[in-house]
Parts: sequence; structure tokens; C-alpha cells
Amino acid sequence: MAARSWATSISTAIGVAAGAGAAQLGLGYGLGIISWQPTGNSATVWVSSLAWVAWLAASSTVIGAICADRLAGTGAPVPANPDSAAGQALVVAWRVVVALAAAVGSLIIVPLVAIPSRLPRPDNAAPYFTAGGYAIAGIIVGLLMAIGALTARAIAANVIASSAWLWALAVVAVADVVRADGDTSTAAQLGTWQFTDATWIHGMVNLPAALLMILIALLIGALAAWPAARRGDNRVGVAVSGLAGPLLVAIAYLLAIPGLGDNDQHLSAFVISPYAVLAGLAGSVIVSSIGPRGSRAQARANRRAAAEARDARAASDYSDWHAALAEADAKADAKADARRDGEDEPSPDSWTKEPVAVGAAPELDSATDLESDAYAPSRAYGTSSVEPTGRTYSSDASKRAYAEDTVDDEPAPAASGAPATSTGRASVTPLWPEESSTADKPADKPARGRGRGRGKPS
Repeated sequence: MAARSWATSISTAIGVAAGAGAAQLGLGYGLGIISWQPTGNSATVWVSSLAWVAWLAASSTVIGAICADRLAGTGAPVPANPDSAAGQALVVAWRVVVALAAAVGSLIIVPLVAIPSRLPRPDNAAPYFTAGGYAIAGIIVGLLMAIGALTARAIAANVIASSAWLWALAVVAVADVVRADGDTSTAAQLGTWQFTDATWIHGMVNLPAALLMILIALLIGALAAWPAARRGDNRVGVAVSGLAGPLLVAIAYLLAIPGLGDNDQHLSAFVISPYAVLAGLAGSVIVSSIGPRGSRAQARANRRAAAEARDARAASDYSDWHAALAEADAKADAKADARRDGEDEPSPDSWTKEPVAVGAAPELDSATDLESDAYAPSRAYGTSSVEPTGRTYSSDASKRAYAEDTVDDEPAPAASGAPATSTGRASVTPLWPEESSTADKPADKPARGRGRGRGKPS
């Protein structure tokens, strides 16, 4: 299936290029703007015919490649991964093959111009060789331009629009000369109008003709690039598309420069054609700077969204900063109030947190549960609960249990004659050894008891 699509595209390129070349050459022969017969203005007609042959050979090659690529449609190869090296190589190979096929089809122009021009001329011993050589040179230029036209649709549009303009201008020029009973062989000049009563600059540039070439190149460059630019095609291809059509004309005049001689009209066109190329490039560059449809609105929306996001971040930062300042002020006020009331400085947790009751005892189910070890914290810390039978446990018992747990066991009663404290308990051994009394030291102080009162010496 892929081989069939390639073969179909190649045959289409060959056929369309050959047909376009033969049709344009036949139109030139019919209008009399291409003539190989010696006349009174033999040199002028010869140079004009050579320029037309070079140009139409190039344009036929480009037209054949464009038509083959467009007619291929879904048959054109589509790589699975266009961004990969293999995918890009496949696309480039497709364009080169189609352009080469179109160039092969345009070779039909060579015999069609070589055979009629075989009559010898005083200024050229082998005119058929010269005419065929110009046709081949035009085909080579068209091959390179065809590859570019297959890469960027704007280039293809510019070549087609320029070709239409040149043939329309030639038809109008020939019709004007026929109306005036003039010589049609010198009527139509490639890419310009021969103004007779015109202002000449330095005796070599026809000012009205130069302005016409430059303005038309600028206009076609902008109009042909406009659809591609609005579609959002590659900006590089859109920007350089304006030079495609004028460049083919400039190359045709460059090839014909050896035979220009003293013809002022051809010399003026040769001098102005590079400026026409720059004018066409300027038109396409201006259009490419505008961008695709809605690009400016999208850019404005993006800038507006970015500004709103920046303002939102600034507002959030301001809110956080304001909250931090308020919290710092609250802490400072709390410290000041604590110092004024003579209280201890509050802990940081008291500034932002509420007191929370911790350690609630589990509910007691029965007296048996109360006596179990699982409810020892309830007995120790005095949490009262109600038994399912309705009996209430007072917290006093828990308090006594807490006191019993936290006070050391009392020593056994002292033997007879042992000193006793005022509470009836035996004296407690001090925590450190007592030193022997001396004359310069006061009497020993009674030891402090662990109970409610102070111990007395015996």
C-alpha cells in the first residue's frame, strides 16, 4: 500500500509538471512572447524569450510538486513518530522524491524549446544548445524551490500567485499591443510593464516599472502569507515565503544577463528585480509578525491571568504578614498583663490554646471492677463514678488512697524509752549524718518529720 502511494505520487508529479510546462510554453508561443525567429529586434526578442523559458521551467517544476503533494492526500507517508530522526528523514525523502519527479516531468520543456530554436543566429552559433541550457537551469532552480514549497505552504501559495500575476500581466500587455497593431514579440516583458513615456533614474531604471514590480511583490508577499500566518503555520516558512516568486524572476534575469546588451527595458528589470525580492520578503515578514488568529487576544488573556495571579499572591502574603503581626501583638499584650498582675509569665501554649481536661477515668461498671487493678488510676486520683446499682463512690476515699500511696510507710513503733514525736510516730532518721556538737556551733535542730508536725527532741 505504501509503495503504491509513492508510485502514484511520483507519476502524478511527472504528469502535472510536464503538462504545466507544455501548457505554459504553448501559451507563450501562442501569444508571441516567446519567439526564436530572427526579426528586426532580434536581440531583444531572444533575451526576452530566454528569460521566459527559464522562468516557466522553474515554475512548472514547483507546480508539479505542489499538485502531487496535495493530490496524494492520505497517501502521503506519515511517520509514527514525526519528531524522531527516522520520521524526519522519511518526510524529507518524500519531499525530495516528489520534487525530483516534478523536475523529470519538466524536462519536456527542453526539446520543445531546443528544436524551434535550431536555426543559426548571427550572434549565436548553437542557439538550440543555449535555449535548452536555459530550460535545464530553470528546472534545477525549480527543483530547489519545490522542496521549499513542500516544506511551507506559504511558499507554494506565493509561487502560484506570482505565476498567475505574470501571465495576467503578459496577456494584458499583448492585448494592448494587438489593439495598437504593434509587434507582439516585444510586447510582454517578464514581470514588468514597458512604460514608454516614463521617468528614468540615471538612464537605466524605469521609475514607473520599478515601482510596479516592487509594489506587486510586496502585495503578493503579504496576501500569499496571510492565510498561512492566520492558520498558525511555521513562522519561518511564512516569513521567507514572500521572496519565492520574485526570486524566480530575478534568477531568470540573472541567467539572461549576457544577452541584455543595450536594451534599456531589460536592464531596468534586471536592476530592479533584487529590490522586488526584498519587497516580497518584507511583506511576508510583516504578516508573520501578526501571528495566528486570536494570538493577540490570547496573549492579552495570558498577561491578564498572570497579573491576577501575581496580585493574588501579593494579597495572600499580605494576609499572612498581617496575621503574624496580630499574633505577635497578642503575645506581647499577654506578657504585659501577666507582669502587671504580678503573675508568672504565661506559657506559649496559653496564648493560642484552650485548657484541655486530660486523664478522665473510665466508667466503673461494678464494685468488683472498682477493686480491680484496671481502675487503680480512678482510685488513686479521686474520680468518682456511679455503680450501675446506684451506689456512689466518694472522692474522699480516693484522696486518702492517694495520700497513702504517696507517703512512705511509717516505721514500726519504737522500743520502750525511744523518743517519739508529737504525732505519736517514731522519729525519722535524717537524710544526712549529724555532726558532733562543739562550743562554737549551735545546738542541733530537731529533725523534720514526714508527717504533719515537727519532731521534738527527746
